[in-house]
Amino acid sequence: MSRKKILWLCSWYPDKMEPFNGDFIQRHAAAAALYNDIYVIHLAGDSSLPTNIEEHITNTAEGLTEHLVYYKKPTSFFKKLRSYYRWAKVTHHAIRLYIKAHGKPDLVHVHVPMVAGLWGGRIKRKYGIPYVITEHWTIYQPQNELKYGQQKTLFKSVLRRIIKGSKMLLPVSRDLGLLINKLVTEKDFTVVENVANEKYFYYDENKNPGTAFRFLHVSNMTYQKNAEGIIEGFTEFQKKFQEAELVIVGSVPVEMKQLMEKTGLLDKNIFLRGEISYAAVAGEMQQANALVMFSRFENSPCSIIEALCCGLPVIATDVGGISELLNENNGLLIDSLDKKALVAAFEKMVNNYPGYNRKKIAEQATSRFSYPVIGKKLDVIYTTVSAEKN
Repeated sequence: MSRKKILWLCSWYPDKMEPFNGDFIQRHAAAAALYNDIYVIHLAGDSSLPTNIEEHITNTAEGLTEHLVYYKKPTSFFKKLRSYYRWAKVTHHAIRLYIKAHGKPDLVHVHVPMVAGLWGGRIKRKYGIPYVITEHWTIYQPQNELKYGQQKTLFKSVLRRIIKGSKMLLPVSRDLGLLINKLVTEKDFTVVENVANEKYFYYDENKNPGTAFRFLHVSNMTYQKNAEGIIEGFTEFQKKFQEAELVIVGSVPVEMKQLMEKTGLLDKNIFLRGEISYAAVAGEMQQANALVMFSRFENSPCSIIEALCCGLPVIATDVGGISELLNENNGLLIDSLDKKALVAAFEKMVNNYPGYNRKKIAEQATSRFSYPVIGKKLDVIYTTVSAEKN
């Protein structure tokens, strides 16, 4: 079957100011590009640019083109009032450049509907080309400090119109799809999970963590991830299992490092790796025994999916779509903020570890979350929607 031209409009995407912003969307793009020609447009405000100057950066790989457009980021209140019009003008220009070079797309795929979905609607009205939406935002989660229910009426109205106008809603978890239906508007949905690059994240029986049982935590250490709760729980657990280790991957705030120093375990049983490459994260997972997440809220964490593809059993909180990823054969679910349950889960994981079949965990995860699997899932959706258009 011939490859289709799919225009991606992304509210979030990695750029020079925020290299990890929406990196999970970039991985979705790489998966989709296995079967179709994906053209990504992402705009980013850059306060260092002169007024009315745009910087266009294009990255091209097989099947995937990333068009990143940087424009002057408004700094004053009155300039921010005009920021939408500036964004709209620059987006319009980028879309015109795409159509001039490649012709009209077969389909538009919006990632994070606010605000990129506005242009999905405009393209639909002007050219009759439908759009589908993938949502990743945790704003719908009730535990989030930033809540959908607290947003202004205009925000809710625009988001509702964007989602209702889409041909398909593709949340990354069933939980997220149900929340959107409850809070925003009723819309049939098909779950398209986050992906793991199987070239990096795979089970390697030749890599062993060593004699000490090693837990791994990977995150950006925000309020959402509650990494400080992991440190406190591990400190309590380590009193009984003194040889256990906790490896932390990601940028650690000063306050969190001070908390680790107070435990007396830093560089003895707790080890910091900092921000490392995607491939290096895979290496850390392959040399760990288990992943631990203690999130306050989530949709469908990539770190859990990647860990499972490496054959790691996972300790995680039962929030958002996490229960859709874990079962008794590949991990332990606990209540959010329950530190006693976390300590007990640490101990249960160590004691019951021989019962986990790491090779089987990896095989099942790879058959569900790898690039070819998710890429093909998107291809079927694109084919179906394009056929309905015609």
